[in-house]
Amino acid sequence: MQTGIIVQARTGSTRLPYKVLLPFYKEQCILDIILQKLKTLNFPVVVATSSHPNDNKIVEAANKNKIQIFRASEENVLERYINCAEENNFSNIIRVCADNPFIDTSLIEELLDESADYSAHFFQDKPSIQTHWGVFAEFVSLDALEKIHSLTKEKTFLEHVTNYIYLNPELFNINKMNPPVLCHVDDIRLTVDTVEDFKLAQTLYKLCVEKNSKFNLSTILKNITQEMKIQMMQSIAFNQK
Repeated sequence: MQTGIIVQARTGSTRLPYKVLLPFYKEQCILDIILQKLKTLNFPVVVATSSHPNDNKIVEAANKNKIQIFRASEENVLERYINCAEENNFSNIIRVCADNPFIDTSLIEELLDESADYSAHFFQDKPSIQTHWGVFAEFVSLDALEKIHSLTKEKTFLEHVTNYIYLNPELFNINKMNPPVLCHVDDIRLTVDTVEDFKLAQTLYKLCVEKNSKFNLSTILKNITQEMKIQMMQSIAFNQK
């Protein structure tokens, strides 16, 4: 058994369908960019998508990047993760969402804690996966996911894989890591949910490439203009309604 990265990807986003496959930078889509980053790490990578025909395009993108694919239930994402981990002999999982083009691989490497059920960067009591930063991943053990599966069948916990853990912390061994000092602001949004997010991320990504910036948190933040920050703040306010 080993630790592996499972990338959760689908085409059926309500606010921006096919967002991870839309042309983002030159010939690359967001999923291409994320998979190429993850391939630089010393972990096996699997894309876990649904069996819905619309997600055949996800399979094509994974194949293009020479990444293994796993397909299962569209609604029961928790079960999809468990089955994917079992098939690939993963005892621990690094969970990555496919809509974060600015994901920071150095922050992923910090997560590994094989003594924990769950490991993530926390903003007070909020795990990074629930923030609008879009640079973080999370670590979870297969045992913890199987425990969730045995304790609840509520739809929200089947869809949002790790929510049950941080809503029931007394049942799990949780490693709460401090986010980087650079994250002690609340006006940055790098995740992609809407058309506006997508266009802003495109502009920022292109600017970083043109300046030959490394895609870590520090250099990304240096390339955010005041106009971009205003747009981010507007998007944050809108999504908190």
